[in-house]
Amino acid sequence: MDTQKIKDFFRDLFTLRTVWIDRGQGQWTVKKRLHPLLRGILCTLALIASLTVYAAMKNEALPVPEPEPAIAKMIEPEKPVDVQTDTQTKPQNNNQPVVLPLKPIAMRREIMLPSEMNPDTDRIMIPVKKPEITIQHEEEKTRTFNMPDDGKYRIFVSKSEHKLWLLNGNEIVQEYPIATGKNPGDKQRIGDNRTPTGNFKIVSIENASKWSHDFRDGKGKIKGAYGPWFLRLDAKGWKGIGIHGTHDPDSRGTNATEGCIRLSNEDIDELKQYAYKNMQVIIREN
Repeated sequence: MDTQKIKDFFRDLFTLRTVWIDRGQGQWTVKKRLHPLLRGILCTLALIASLTVYAAMKNEALPVPEPEPAIAKMIEPEKPVDVQTDTQTKPQNNNQPVVLPLKPIAMRREIMLPSEMNPDTDRIMIPVKKPEITIQHEEEKTRTFNMPDDGKYRIFVSKSEHKLWLLNGNEIVQEYPIATGKNPGDKQRIGDNRTPTGNFKIVSIENASKWSHDFRDGKGKIKGAYGPWFLRLDAKGWKGIGIHGTHDPDSRGTNATEGCIRLSNEDIDELKQYAYKNMQVIIREN
């Protein structure tokens, strides 16, 4: 089996996926989800652990330690017994401590495990009944797109927000942080380090895993500078403009490129699954 495919499989397996969930009436909630296979494994382990703990608790009793005889005499004075009522009365010496009988301590155990049955809390508690928990979600997204409701996938880029949205018709499928050209504004000439604005199309999807690039920063050619994929755009006369991965994911959220649009390698891998030739790409300043 190809070693690279195995590495890619495990990297994808343990990567958190950002998912936008439609709450209705134009409201969206972002969630971080594990890979479906990994969630299945964790749920299976959670079920096994739950059954094991429940069985152990059902048969387990907490023993109450008995005090040593010598210590018991020191801490617990003799109490007179009323013969007629056969009940204990208060000791006459008020300075003597009154030792109350110990009560067994109830066992409580909690197991914190991911659970698809509790997506809002991602926790289960056994056997204690879980109280209701209110989670403060991050601010709801209010961005809207005036796109035709044709069911086609398209890409929308905001240079000022450093974000790329994958849309299906007018609905958000995914949102990615990006890096754009070092200089703001529309592209004017070759080498001005600006990302062009306008309506474009993807003309080709190219394997860039073996590409390298010299950023003229004294470090020479950088292997993997374009990540695994390069989505080439028909940028109206400007050559070499595209959407691609990067060797420097920390540059996302900034103006850092020579004109292209950068995503992390994990994000370009995901976006590539939806990309196709002649796919519409809209790039705006805002």
